[in-house]
Amino acid sequence: MAPPVGQIRPGRYLAFFVAIVAVLYTLVFATGDHRAVPKLGIDLQGGTRVALTARTETGEPPSKESLNVSREIIDTRVNGTGVQGAEVVLDGSTIVITVPGENGEKAKDLGQTAQLRFRPVVGSVAAQAQPQPSTEPQPSVTGSAPPTPTSGAPTSGAPASGAPSSTVAPQGRPAPAPAQQPSSGAPAATTTAAPPATTSAATPPPADNPCTQYTALLADPKAETPALISAGKKCRQAPTLAPSKGADGAEVPADQALQQAALAALDCAPGKKDPLVGNDDKSLPLAACDQDGVEKFILGPSFLEGTEINNATSQLDPQGVGYVVSISFKATGSKVWSEYTASHVQERAAFVLDTQVVSAPTIQGAINGDTQITGGQGGFKQAEAMKLANVLKFGSLPLSFEPSEAETVSATLGIASLEAGLIAGAIGLALVFLYCLVYYRLLGLLTILSLVLSGVIVYAVLVLLGRWIGYSLDLPGVAGLIVAVGFTADSFVIFFERLKDEIREGRSFRSAVPRAWVRGRRTILSADAVLFLAAAVLYVLAVGQVRGFAFTLGISTVLDLIVVFLVTHPLVAVASKSKFLSSPKLSGLGSTQRSAVAQRAARVPAGTAAKEV
Repeated sequence: MAPPVGQIRPGRYLAFFVAIVAVLYTLVFATGDHRAVPKLGIDLQGGTRVALTARTETGEPPSKESLNVSREIIDTRVNGTGVQGAEVVLDGSTIVITVPGENGEKAKDLGQTAQLRFRPVVGSVAAQAQPQPSTEPQPSVTGSAPPTPTSGAPTSGAPASGAPSSTVAPQGRPAPAPAQQPSSGAPAATTTAAPPATTSAATPPPADNPCTQYTALLADPKAETPALISAGKKCRQAPTLAPSKGADGAEVPADQALQQAALAALDCAPGKKDPLVGNDDKSLPLAACDQDGVEKFILGPSFLEGTEINNATSQLDPQGVGYVVSISFKATGSKVWSEYTASHVQERAAFVLDTQVVSAPTIQGAINGDTQITGGQGGFKQAEAMKLANVLKFGSLPLSFEPSEAETVSATLGIASLEAGLIAGAIGLALVFLYCLVYYRLLGLLTILSLVLSGVIVYAVLVLLGRWIGYSLDLPGVAGLIVAVGFTADSFVIFFERLKDEIREGRSFRSAVPRAWVRGRRTILSADAVLFLAAAVLYVLAVGQVRGFAFTLGISTVLDLIVVFLVTHPLVAVASKSKFLSSPKLSGLGSTQRSAVAQRAARVPAGTAAKEV
């Protein structure tokens, strides 16, 4: 037989709650690392967080598929660095990399597009913006082909006057720098020398030149990224920058005036961001700088893509100084590279990484097998070689990203933040406990017990969410939990005040509980529904750490309902049926009951006087 409306069997509800707690903590200790420790964010344990925002040519949000592919590649790069405990999550159209501990600096380089392309060099000039050449070694390439005569080893051709030159003999042995390469030493397809920078400076491009608009946008700090990319392609990737074949098969020379304008528009200053990174067209020519900012290039369309790289490793140069990056091609890429180097002897080929020329050696013979990218006579540093090998090995990203947020927190500061959050939470709980004890007495004790049990279940849920969905509790999340304490206590206050209203109407403690629950339950559900909706809207609209606050606030709201329905109400029902616990002095309802008696007494004489009249 079902109990009357408002009447419950408290034992069943309490047993169900105990079962929930038992299941949760069984999962806590039976899964993952078997430790009841939640996953902490970097602001509580120290580390680095980097948020990468995708850039697109149209300005539209990138597709979900390309974002997922980018996340997987970055995750693979993170694992390749050997960093433990790092995570890569997709937050809307932003990829967030979190690296705990002292290895956070590595995370800042993981968003590199790493788009490697092999392009023929049409021409080059010295970068006038860099009057003194950089002392950093310029990378070059060597092949692992069997030893051949001197002409069979790839060496880097000398750039234009003012740029450093470097040569590398077979297997990476340093060789003397050759004399400047004559302009007529290469076939016509790749010997169209770019005009000197002084010429472009003396003859400004006309107003209708595409590079004029590009230069103006570069100087405008408010210029939007899509506009920069579009203008950059029209200027630096114009089809007429390199010689081509016409419809009739005749040779079409390059537009030297446009070459001058494109080179003049290039800013090769170190640290300057290139808007075309990850957005250049492989089938079109490209005006680009070298990575040291000392040379400007006009490059032809790509003849080999970095996707054809099978593996890349960093190692000590056994024949030279420093480190080298050894790359091996897939079958198709190896064939293309071998055929190209065989048919383009005495021509320069550029290794272009994210629109920057890493190396531009002169081909002096066919290269079969692996190829080494070296740092010239000084070689790469170990960290530089490992970084380059890592990004080449795991592939390029389908999107271009720029850091929109980068935060590094020391472990000491993280511990201090955690301690401050715990102290704030303890103070908040102590104030709530004190108020409940003074105002509600026994009901206050039930409130404290309910809050403690709510904390028990919230803690288990946070531990499991950290394992299952990678949720990390950060400082805003702690703030959400502290705020949720007040909202949870508010549910108890609604129930208890309804209980007092029923007692003022003349009902006993026992009979008032079911009626107060029925009337208060609707208010509790409405209040928590509004709060949960607000937390959900905040989570959807907010970005970054604010979402941690909204997440914990929403979770605590849901768990508040579980505690109120399965713990608080049953415990109050049990207390109402006990003669000892329902004592007016102990329950804290004595003043309410006396007030109800006084009201009834005041109504009785008034009713008697009315009858006498």
